[in-house]
Amino acid sequence: MTVEVLPESAVKVGATASDRDAAIDLVGAMLVESGSVTRDYVAEMRARERIVSTYLGNGIALPHGTNEARTAVRRTGLAVAQFPSGVPWGDERAYLVIGLAALAEEHIAILARLATILGDEELCKRLAVTGDANEIWRTLTRNDDQSAAEDGPPAHPDEFVRDLVITNPHGLHARPAAAVVARAREFDARVTLEANGRRADARSITGLLGLGAGVGGRVRLVGQGSQAAQAVDAVSAILTSTSEV
Repeated sequence: MTVEVLPESAVKVGATASDRDAAIDLVGAMLVESGSVTRDYVAEMRARERIVSTYLGNGIALPHGTNEARTAVRRTGLAVAQFPSGVPWGDERAYLVIGLAALAEEHIAILARLATILGDEELCKRLAVTGDANEIWRTLTRNDDQSAAEDGPPAHPDEFVRDLVITNPHGLHARPAAAVVARAREFDARVTLEANGRRADARSITGLLGLGAGVGGRVRLVGQGSQAAQAVDAVSAILTSTSEV
């Protein structure tokens, strides 16, 4: 993450909001102020939230516009607002709301970067209450040298394994990732996705976003449990769908 995408001035701590829309309006206004988007983009952020929640877990929400909103994006950017008391976000509460606007497919790398950092529960708890905006900024813009995970051992005999290429037009963006999580939880099985040298549990949306897997990317699915084959089939169907999930 670069300072061009997230300038220090685009991080606010100690914010308050009565509801989800108010929180979206706040980070949306910050994106407008930074020159990343026009005002039309904020309405599209709210529209996407009505389609599918952008709550990622660990008290983090990542509101962003629909595909139709791309004409309102001037440049890729982020805006971060911390709500120490939390904001109701469906059945959860969000303490860190990160507004995202991205050109082309730049959002995939940003989502992967954010998910890798914000998958750390203890870190998220600390960022939710810190009074130092610079601490949040430093955390999100730090340049960690993260080596790709080595290939894992061969699958066990009781594992169900499938290799595929993602054809879903959104890759593993927020909407298909949320669909994968919902389907994976329906089965008595654990499904792990492996891509770009990383692994993620199919039931973890932050883990899935952290894979950074876009359309055309190769993914290995490994299922374990009594319904492993059915679970892998269900997840595969989402990843290989050619419809707008």
